[in-house]
Amino acid sequence: MSKRLYITEKPSVAASFASVLGAHITSADRGRGYAETATAIITWCFGHLVTMAYPDVYDPKYKSWRVEHLPIIPKEYKYVVIENKGTVKQFDVIKSLMCRADVELIYACTDSGREGEYIFRLVYQHSGSDKPAKRVWISSQTEDAVKKGIDEAKNIDAYDSLAKAAYCRAKEDWLFGMNFSRMYTCQYGRQLSALLKVDKPSVIAIGRVMTCVLGLIVDRELEIRNFVPTLRYGVIASFLSKDSEIPYKGRWQQKKKEDSNATEDLDNGDKSISKEQASDIIKKLEGKDATVKKVEVKVKKEQAPLLFNLAELQSEAVKKFKLSVDRTLEIAQALYEKKMISYPRTDCRVLSTDVVPELPKVLNGLFANTAYKEIVLRIKEFGKLAIDNKTKRYVDNTKVTDHYAIIPTYVTTDLSKLDEDTRAIYNLIVKRFLAIFYPSAEYNTVKVETEVGDETFVTHTGTLNVQGWKEVYEVTLSKNDEELSDSPIQKLIKKEKCDVVSYDLEEKESKPPARFTDGSLIITMEKAGKYIENEELREQLKTCGIGTSATRSGIIKKLCEIGYIQINNKSRIVMPQLKGEAIVGLVRLSAKELLNPTLTASWEKGLLMIENHETTEEVFEQKLTQYITRTIEKVKRTGYQKFML
Repeated sequence: MSKRLYITEKPSVAASFASVLGAHITSADRGRGYAETATAIITWCFGHLVTMAYPDVYDPKYKSWRVEHLPIIPKEYKYVVIENKGTVKQFDVIKSLMCRADVELIYACTDSGREGEYIFRLVYQHSGSDKPAKRVWISSQTEDAVKKGIDEAKNIDAYDSLAKAAYCRAKEDWLFGMNFSRMYTCQYGRQLSALLKVDKPSVIAIGRVMTCVLGLIVDRELEIRNFVPTLRYGVIASFLSKDSEIPYKGRWQQKKKEDSNATEDLDNGDKSISKEQASDIIKKLEGKDATVKKVEVKVKKEQAPLLFNLAELQSEAVKKFKLSVDRTLEIAQALYEKKMISYPRTDCRVLSTDVVPELPKVLNGLFANTAYKEIVLRIKEFGKLAIDNKTKRYVDNTKVTDHYAIIPTYVTTDLSKLDEDTRAIYNLIVKRFLAIFYPSAEYNTVKVETEVGDETFVTHTGTLNVQGWKEVYEVTLSKNDEELSDSPIQKLIKKEKCDVVSYDLEEKESKPPARFTDGSLIITMEKAGKYIENEELREQLKTCGIGTSATRSGIIKKLCEIGYIQINNKSRIVMPQLKGEAIVGLVRLSAKELLNPTLTASWEKGLLMIENHETTEEVFEQKLTQYITRTIEKVKRTGYQKFML
């Protein structure tokens, strides 16, 4: 009887497919590397089994790192099985299964994304098999999702553009890493060792994304070191209304210039004036009467935040729990493999329309969990679900690429069975999801303008009137600078007279930018477009960040491991090490575009264009090799440079 072969990315994922296919993976199955039924064979990778070969596989002379060998640009790229006993054994198992006479069809069940596609394609290519293959594309590992994924699997060639982008990404990283790491190590390794006071020549690792991220961290640190604080002054007046006897404070507001832009908001009072100017204002106004000029009361509605993508989840976990971005991804992946959440390596923060019919089932699943029963009950009390295919804020097919946002599935568990970190991350995901079914939170905002002579003082305050979705969260309201009073200033009346109790000189010192945490760094990598000055290019690259959701935390981790940066375990604050600063200084002198987020995001845009059939891999590779050749030659011409620290 002919059989079908299912290949997953990890052993843990294989168990989900096995249960759907009527199999149970035993310890004996794990030992031999696959499970089998009368109609199906389930096997698994250990992540990457096959990788791109090192330069010395092309030519033994490349075992020596020499400037004259560069650039190394293969005409045809070679791939090898990763040299690890367990990896080699499992690859041989999969290869033999792919070539078995009774296997008629192969299902690619690796993670549904560029890297998952690449993992399968390398194994398929390296096995020599020519069996037909289909691609299973799923966004969660629930039984329903796996069954549907198998039933709706498309021929593998439907994903050829994704595979081409994956191959190009790997070639790109190989060319950057192999060429620039050798170039800088040969030219500057000994000098770096002298700076670091170590005996052996230092290896200088350069990467397409890694070096750009390092540049962001070093630039932020230099900005902080070179920051010169300045003092800003203002005037705060304390008032007491005569009729209603309401005490409140107001901040002096600069007059709007006649030729100023009408949209310019001067209410925030952040325009700098000198201490002498502030003192002169106080002197000028002393003894003058105050009058309420305007009382403006508005209701401000605030909708629930968008759903989590991986970057936002990692950032939130750092803020709330001081969990590293790497640990958060590890937890999210484990929750995905336990079928409790959807695919975590996503850049998307909304849902696709085909998910909407599944939402009641997810809510019913969470209703069975005592931790969320009351919240779901409230949602049911609201009546018709607030989310449908027309709810553009949360449901928008045009904003969904490979996967929709991270949400819980209908599979849940007693939270006491989860460890503390996992419980915290799962709770974040569930509550963010449940919040979108709640009504908006409503604030009463009040703005009062008080006139003294020809000067105006402004008071802002806001109070939460209707909790709405904030019932789901433990919210602590913090006052911002504009909330000058807890007094009921909404009761003030226009033209009401006020006594001026006092004037106070306000002094503020400007602050340097904050250092990155690994969470804020992840968000910065995702939103690389903010660093692009050209408006047209910024628009083109708005969907492209530095790295991808699948790779960003790994890049930060590697920068730590190779001693370029350090991250405080408690605060999660990121700082460059001496080695990292030196390398950025050197790259800035010889090939500063390697530090440019625009360039890095542009390469990512090129990969997306391949996926979307907007360009070809041949065009991409031609531009890539031209860039590598041109830049290596430029670094050679630059020659010896002293490190600038």
